[in-house]
Amino acid sequence: MLSSRPSAHSRGDCPMCVGSAGRQRRQTGHTNRWQLAPPLPGDLLGQSQVKRATRAGLCVHTPHRSTRSADTLQQRRDDSPSQQPPPLHAGLCRTSQNIQLSHTSANPDHAFYIVSQEVVQSAQPDAVLECFGSIWELHCPYLCESETLAELYSTSKKQRHTLLQERTESGVRERCVWRGGREMRLRQDAGMGKSRGSLTRPILLQLNINDPCITKESLSFALRSMYRRDACPDQWCEAVLSAATLLRLPQLKQRCLKEMISNISFSTVCDFHRVSCKYKQTSLQQACERWLELFLVTELSHRIDLRDLTFDLLLKTLQCPRVFTSSEYELLRTVLYWIYLQFNTREHTLPSHSTIISYFCRASGIFLEQPLGQTYAPLFQALRLHGITERQHMEEMQKINVFPHSWLHFTFSNLVYSIHSGGNMHITNFSKQAVRFGMTVTGEHCTHTVGLYGFYFLLRASRVGESAAFAFSMEVKTLGPCASREL
Repeated sequence: MLSSRPSAHSRGDCPMCVGSAGRQRRQTGHTNRWQLAPPLPGDLLGQSQVKRATRAGLCVHTPHRSTRSADTLQQRRDDSPSQQPPPLHAGLCRTSQNIQLSHTSANPDHAFYIVSQEVVQSAQPDAVLECFGSIWELHCPYLCESETLAELYSTSKKQRHTLLQERTESGVRERCVWRGGREMRLRQDAGMGKSRGSLTRPILLQLNINDPCITKESLSFALRSMYRRDACPDQWCEAVLSAATLLRLPQLKQRCLKEMISNISFSTVCDFHRVSCKYKQTSLQQACERWLELFLVTELSHRIDLRDLTFDLLLKTLQCPRVFTSSEYELLRTVLYWIYLQFNTREHTLPSHSTIISYFCRASGIFLEQPLGQTYAPLFQALRLHGITERQHMEEMQKINVFPHSWLHFTFSNLVYSIHSGGNMHITNFSKQAVRFGMTVTGEHCTHTVGLYGFYFLLRASRVGESAAFAFSMEVKTLGPCASREL
C-alpha cells in the first residue's frame, strides 16, 4: 500500500519526520486495518483494532508487511543495494511465536495453523488446501493419512508435472539468474514448478464441500487430528463424523464413533441414531437402540427431548421384548406424551400428566378413528393393553378419547375371561403377548411385588458378594392354599 503524503525529506520541518526508515505500520487485527508504529494518540482506528484483537485472543504481527511513502521507497531503492525478494509463501509461513490464539477464538484456520507449525517446526508446506474461503497449509507425512487429500495431492502433482512438460516442449520463455551462488530458472508458468523466491511451490488443492453438516470448525479439527491424534473437539457430534468421512480418516472416524457411543444420553440418543442411519454405522445404531430399550421409560419419557424420537424408532422400541418398564401403563403414558409433543411443537418443557390427559379428553371424536389418528394406530397396537389391570389406569383409558369402543371391549373382555378362568390368559404368542413388568435396583437388596389375576409375583434382587453382579429370582404366590413356587 503506497501513501500519497509527501516524503519525509521534502518536509524537513514536519514533526512527523522519522528519517529514512519511513512511516512503518503493522497489522493489528483480523481485518485489513493498520496501525502506525509507534502508536500515536490520534490513531483511534488502529488502537481500537488492537483492543479488539486482544479481546479475541489473536495477536498477529507480520514484520514483512509494512507501508512507506512513495518517495521513501524510491530513496531506499536508489541508496540501498538490491535485496533478495522474500519467498512467495512468506505471507503464509509465519512462526507460531508470532501468533497467540485462545481456545475460544473464532478462527479455526488459525487454530490449525498453530498446531501444524508446532508439530512440523515451521517447515514449508508441501500443499495448500483451499476450502471454506481459507488456506490450510499441509505437509506430506500428515496429509497422506487422509485418503481424500492424498488422492487430490497425487492427482494435482501429476497434472502439474504434465503441464510443465508440455510448456517445456512448446518453448516456454525462460531466463537463468544466479542467486545465492546457484542457478535459478524463472518462467511464466502460472505459479508452477521452480519460480521466483523458492525452488518448488506448494501444490494447490481445492476441495468443494457440499455437505451442510460439515463446518469450518469440524474441518479444522479433522485436519488438526492428522498432526495430533490426541486432539479433542469441543463436542463429538455429526459435524466431526461428517468431516472424518469426507476426508476418509479411518482412525478419527472410529474414535468419533467410540466417543459418541460412550456419550449416549436422553439429549443425544435421537440425534446419534439419526446420524448412525445416515452414515450406516451399525455399532452406533445398535448402541442407541439398546439405550432406548433400557431408558425409554425411566429417562427419556420424562424429558422434552422425547419429541425428537422418530415414529419408526419408537415403534421398534415398543415392539422389542427386551424393553424395560415397571408396568405396561408406563409405556401407554409414554406414547400419549409423545403424540402430545408432536401436535404441540411450541412446548419448551414437558407438561404435567393432568395437562396431557385433559388434552385427549377434550378431543372431538375418537382419536384413533380419525384419519390423522389412524397413522399412530401401530403405536397403540404394539402395546399389550391386557397387562393394564389397575383400576385407576383402566378408568383413565375409558376417559380419554383415544381408543375405539371395539378396542376397549376386546381388552376388558379378555380381562374378565382371565378372572373367571382362575388367572388363565388367552395367549397365542408368548413373546408378543406376555405382560411386561420390572423393577429398578437401588441398593444391595431389592424386592418388588406385582399382582395379576389373583397371582402375586415377588421379584427379588441381591448383590453377589462384593462384586457388581446381582442374583435375581421370582416367586409366585396365590391367595389360596397353594404353595408358593420359586422360579
